[in-house]
Amino acid sequence: MTSANVLRLLDWQRYRCALTGRPLEPQTASLDHMVPVRCGGQHCIDNVQVLHRQVNRAKGTLTNEEFIQLCREVVEHVGRQEEQGGKA
Repeated sequence: MTSANVLRLLDWQRYRCALTGRPLEPQTASLDHMVPVRCGGQHCIDNVQVLHRQVNRAKGTLTNEEFIQLCREVVEHVGRQEEQGGKA
């Protein structure tokens, strides 16, 4: 994986986080394995995406699918709490 490949990926993603759409800047961009190495993912350009650094930190070693499911659970839980008049 070369820096030229990463720059092409950033351009293809329109300098936005692949999972949230947040704008990316050099200090906020972070390379992420879509299929984590722990799950057999390869360290190659076809298995990476550029995420906002905070998103990548939250995602950790989860797959995209696992992370998205976790986010859904958080949103559903907070919604139920709000409906019940409680705090999230």
